[in-house]
Amino acid sequence: MNYRISSGMRRILLAASAVTCAVGIAAVPMAVTASASTKSSCVSANGIKIKNNALVCQGLKFYKGQTMNFIEPASVGGPFDLQAQAEIPGLQSYLGVTINETRITTGNSIPGQDALAAAPANGLTIGELNPVNDASLILENQPGINFNPARMGYIAGQAASPVVLQALPNSNITTFAQWLSEIKAGTTKMVAQSTGTFNTVFRAFAASIGAITSANSPAYVTGYTSLTNEVTGYLRGDAPTGFINLSNTCSLLQTKQSVPLMVNVTPALGTNCRALVAALPTFASLEKTYAKTKAAQRLFNTAITLDNLSGQPTVTQTGVPAYKLDALRAALQWTEAQTSFKTAMEANGMNPKWVDPVTAKQMYISALSLGKTVICYVNSSVACAKA
Repeated sequence: MNYRISSGMRRILLAASAVTCAVGIAAVPMAVTASASTKSSCVSANGIKIKNNALVCQGLKFYKGQTMNFIEPASVGGPFDLQAQAEIPGLQSYLGVTINETRITTGNSIPGQDALAAAPANGLTIGELNPVNDASLILENQPGINFNPARMGYIAGQAASPVVLQALPNSNITTFAQWLSEIKAGTTKMVAQSTGTFNTVFRAFAASIGAITSANSPAYVTGYTSLTNEVTGYLRGDAPTGFINLSNTCSLLQTKQSVPLMVNVTPALGTNCRALVAALPTFASLEKTYAKTKAAQRLFNTAITLDNLSGQPTVTQTGVPAYKLDALRAALQWTEAQTSFKTAMEANGMNPKWVDPVTAKQMYISALSLGKTVICYVNSSVACAKA
């Protein structure tokens, strides 16, 4: 099946980006108010006291004993799956529900996101979005989602997770400086998905340091339909280097099957494999060395900002009543404050930081707006203006 966003939807999304950047974003409207008989104080299924919040109490009453579906839109063992596995136990405990995870592993998260958006707006189906990837597809006029992410019911966002530039041991590339020298000389290549969050962020970063431009795009070996397939291709030797998230490659670094060269951000304390990448150069530290012109600084700042926007928000459908949405938000905020959630995320090399739902929605719209400034580097068939 061909998943393509319509030209009309594309105009709506781009217009939303412009309007939001000008006037800011309002909190999600409360579509349903609590009745006079609804309690303003109550207790969650696991005994957490809720005070003076009639909407959450009404929502907790609805959810107790229900069965829910969590749509995970990408490959098993990837970041979406690992985040879902970390969130589900707390949600079940707080709401008193049973949650079944549905994994839709095809199409670089597109079919999964479409299924999530198309589910009945009854508050019983939640899942994750892929904001930077979706924005890049919209801007490239590529097949993508068929709904407007800015209209989804945002439950919570996630901060960006660590992603590592790395090389196979037999490449003899052991430092970022060596990689940069060889990539500029055209003597090495990189695995990369044709689309995707990390692909978009890295191409903007690479452009800012003059490493990879539309003129030498063959440095990318593309065609992988998922992160799991990209890692498989990397280990197979399709290309000796790659920019791959820590959650999928921590074990490779531990067993010396891969050599770390650079990381987007230094992982939080407690993150598995942190010791292996904590001393590496980061986007921020490299800017000081390589952003010598105003144009390079602008690109660097865009790449860093896009990277910061690359978390995977948990959402539900447009039109879910406010009392259900508020209960989901309370449940997920409580979940992500628990040590068990943080430990699970950090064990898989991911960032456990909670992001409020209003900010999470703004992050998507900002990614769409910022993506317009670097899309020529993402789609190497488009010529970029000279700095």
